[in-house]
Amino acid sequence: MAVQSFLQYVGSSSLLCLAAGLFALLYFLSSSKKSVCNLPPGPRPLPLIGNLNMVDLKKPFQSLTQLSKIYGNVFTVHFGPRKVVVLAGYETIKDALLNHAEEFGERAEIPIFRKMTQGNGIAFSHGEIWKTMRRFTLSTLRDFGMGKRTLEIRILEEVNSLIKYFESYHGKPFDTKMILNNAVSNVICSILFGERFEYDDPVFLTLLKLINQNTKLLGSPMVQLYNFYPSLGFLSGASKTVLQNISELNAFLQKLFQEHQEDLNENDLTGFVDAFLVKQKQESKKPHTAFSNGNLVFSTLDLFAAGTETTSTTVRWGLLLMMKYPEIQRKIQEEMNRVIEPGELPRLEDRKKMPYTEAVLHEIQRFANIVPMGVSRSTPSDVNFRGYVIPKGTEIIPLLTSALNDELHWKTPDQFNPSHFLDANGNFIRREAFIPFSVGRRACLGEGLAKMELFLFFSGLLRKFVFHPPPGVDKSDLDLTADVGFTLTPMPHLVCAVPCESIAESKQKASWQKLNSATAFLLLLTPKNRLLLKKMSFLISFFSDPSLVCLLCAAVLLAVTYFSTGYKKSAFKLPPGPTPLPIIGNLHLVDLRRQDKSLMKLAEKYGPIFTLHFGFQKVVVLTGYEVVREALVNYTEEFVDRPSIPIFDQIQNGHGLFFSIGELWRSTRRFTVSSLRNLGMGKHLMEGRVFEELHFLIDRIKSFQGEPFSLPCFNCAPINVTFVLLFGDRFDYKDPTFLTLLRLIDEVMILLGSPNLNYFNFYPFLGFLFKTHKIMLKKIDDVRAILRQYMKASREDINENSVRSYIDALIFKQQEEKNKKDSLFHDDNLMASILDLVMAGTETIATTLQWSILLMMKYPEIQKKVQEEIGRTVKAGSWATYEDRKKMPYTNAVLHEVQRFITLLPHVPRCTAVDTHFRGYFLPKGIIVIPSLTSVLLDKTQWETPHQFNPNHFLDAEGNFVKKGAFLPFSTGRRNCIGESLAKMELFVFFVGLLQTFTFRPQPGVSESDLDLTVPQTTFTLRPQPQATCAVLRE
Repeated sequence: MAVQSFLQYVGSSSLLCLAAGLFALLYFLSSSKKSVCNLPPGPRPLPLIGNLNMVDLKKPFQSLTQLSKIYGNVFTVHFGPRKVVVLAGYETIKDALLNHAEEFGERAEIPIFRKMTQGNGIAFSHGEIWKTMRRFTLSTLRDFGMGKRTLEIRILEEVNSLIKYFESYHGKPFDTKMILNNAVSNVICSILFGERFEYDDPVFLTLLKLINQNTKLLGSPMVQLYNFYPSLGFLSGASKTVLQNISELNAFLQKLFQEHQEDLNENDLTGFVDAFLVKQKQESKKPHTAFSNGNLVFSTLDLFAAGTETTSTTVRWGLLLMMKYPEIQRKIQEEMNRVIEPGELPRLEDRKKMPYTEAVLHEIQRFANIVPMGVSRSTPSDVNFRGYVIPKGTEIIPLLTSALNDELHWKTPDQFNPSHFLDANGNFIRREAFIPFSVGRRACLGEGLAKMELFLFFSGLLRKFVFHPPPGVDKSDLDLTADVGFTLTPMPHLVCAVPCESIAESKQKASWQKLNSATAFLLLLTPKNRLLLKKMSFLISFFSDPSLVCLLCAAVLLAVTYFSTGYKKSAFKLPPGPTPLPIIGNLHLVDLRRQDKSLMKLAEKYGPIFTLHFGFQKVVVLTGYEVVREALVNYTEEFVDRPSIPIFDQIQNGHGLFFSIGELWRSTRRFTVSSLRNLGMGKHLMEGRVFEELHFLIDRIKSFQGEPFSLPCFNCAPINVTFVLLFGDRFDYKDPTFLTLLRLIDEVMILLGSPNLNYFNFYPFLGFLFKTHKIMLKKIDDVRAILRQYMKASREDINENSVRSYIDALIFKQQEEKNKKDSLFHDDNLMASILDLVMAGTETIATTLQWSILLMMKYPEIQKKVQEEIGRTVKAGSWATYEDRKKMPYTNAVLHEVQRFITLLPHVPRCTAVDTHFRGYFLPKGIIVIPSLTSVLLDKTQWETPHQFNPNHFLDAEGNFVKKGAFLPFSTGRRNCIGESLAKMELFVFFVGLLQTFTFRPQPGVSESDLDLTVPQTTFTLRPQPQATCAVLRE
């Protein structure tokens, strides 16, 4: 349990690396000079962590509130090396943000937001860009209804849609989170884009999911640690997820902007985006205009995210508090009954006649306190404030929670009490300490819209429903503890929305008693039960404090460093390389998502042969065609073995084709190559099966009738060819077993490329802390379960005169050697060999075919030349055979260039089978060796334009096809790909057959320049980004 509590704060996969990186900063932090400025007082910082030992990173606002009671309303705190001045209490915040508005008017440079926005948008921009964007946004929002009757009508329409959704549950429990997000977001969407989305729109739901995930992560301890130590960002999985989500949101918005650009009518603007595009066009000739694409994206995203999260979260708090305090809910409904006509929803004009409802709404915002620390400011110049000198660029935290809970301004600050906003006569009164939207120059510009939405959504729902806890949950069980993210949201809970007119009906009670068992189970997980978790032992409490854990890790690290001075120099003359750090080696120099790029960059500094340390593992890296070829061809026996890689050890246990060694590998490889040839690999028989599959693929593509479809749709055909060899028959594309295998293969390949799995391979003794490898092993077990069914069927129907598949061949060989004492064809090796072919034989060919179609869309002139050559070579009504490639030099060159350019499989590790002398260095037996195939396929000495897609790499001056020695996508030597000949034939037949039949184009609204070739999705192979194509049938 202690470990689990600890992992809630610090990602297990990067724990040791984070601690080691922090330790590396100790020298620099401990030697930093004291500021000459008269900074406010504060706790004395410790080396390395500053005051993190005093801050609960899960709820830092509570820790800062406690510190303000010790050090006053203006104090300094150190988040690691980051100095921050905290302003506490309403009077202090008001003095700073209103009376010194210019001095505290800048936005702090927060690493994660800087990385996300690059200084664009409204919320996190600076200087003139911020002023221009804020003025334009305020003006445009007003033009499109903010504060006007037209927008009220839109909101009421959305309220009606929301009411219908709530009614569909007929008083049964449901979660309001996503639906409230949808409804509130639709209001801002109508302003931004001029349209709303259906609640079940998959694109809309995906966008909201990404925003919700980012809101959660941005308040997480790991992202906070990233902000304190941005140089260690490569270790933060949470920050990478945030940035990936931003990338996906960006991609969606870009497509939406393109659609708006195409339909733009300056005389009929639909929303903020159209207004921005018109302004952008007007200022297109200005060299330094603020109306850039970056500002369009992030201004829209700022409004979309902020206009969704804060308002919907506040409404959720409101409904939860109404269930908690039913007497307050009843008073609101009684007030509405007196003021609103029967059957009508409240309108904005009714607010003045509903003082109690208005007071409750204000108290919800005060009590919920959803942005407790505001958003950090900074000082644009040195500031004298309350007797202190705060230097330029200092981060300022206006602790809004301290104003909303200031005992000088609120009678019962820790209680939910609408009387805070009522006088003795029950009239609504404004309170100056009510600043949930902050104050000053950086106050929320959507405050007016938010207040409209809160009133109309909240009062509209309470006009139609009475909200109760689910059956079996008492109001006292409802947990008002906040779930922490960038905003404070309610803990997950269910509500029952009972129509007001049916409250008295006894039938309602009966319907509640009929809740299904699944719901009853959910109700057991009540907040009351969760309170037990707070009564755990001291040990769990200790490990729940991230700052104490950081101190513990630092102490352990110091102890490790004391007993082991690091990495002793090897007695062997290993190649040169960067100096390793304790624990992490050279991991700080390697991007684990794109190791190939990092290795090539290091080769520029240390030469074509160098040594790296992945944690405790020494690795020798070979780069460039000459070095890789010499090692794998001239020293083939020395570099023939595979190293022990923890994840593959657990999957295959040393069996199979790819990660076995010695006689087991040799025998299994010989048998597999022979069996596949007998089954037709490299023969006309196999080509006939490929043609058969091509027909099925073409029929499937025709079914789309020229409409867009995703690139992975091409995967089915090459995967089916592999399955014909393995299982003896093809699958229908809709076969459930086939689809399950495809899904599992896809999920395993994604997991194999994840950084977390790499960390497990580097530190396998910490396997109990990691989850990714366990998830993957479960998926591998699911694949094995399917394969066992086919092995069982083969055993029951084996016929030595009719070996139909690779599984048949293995079973027959096993029966032949059943009396052999040391036979290598036992069940474990059979299963491992089949599994290897299922995984490798499907992923590589299918992914290459995706890339080839994507590149033809990107370069239509190349696609046209290929089709012209096909037309000259292949008779009408016939298909191009693999033999025809000799008469199609340009097409052959294009296919080779596809494989070179995509660098599909950057490397598969080898290891030395014996002590090896290579190029003046001594490599001991068993040392891991990485032959970088990427460095070969992009070798500047071998390719004229290595980073460009250029079929001329494989053509001579007369246009004849030329082979290149540096073309090694299948590797070389004794461990090269055994399916190379099949892969080449499949690629040629599928590629040519598809281009004979179709012309491939980007989907409408996407130009060739929009197609993304630069950032492959890293799995075990380098896949293209998810994109769509349109297949236009050729005449």
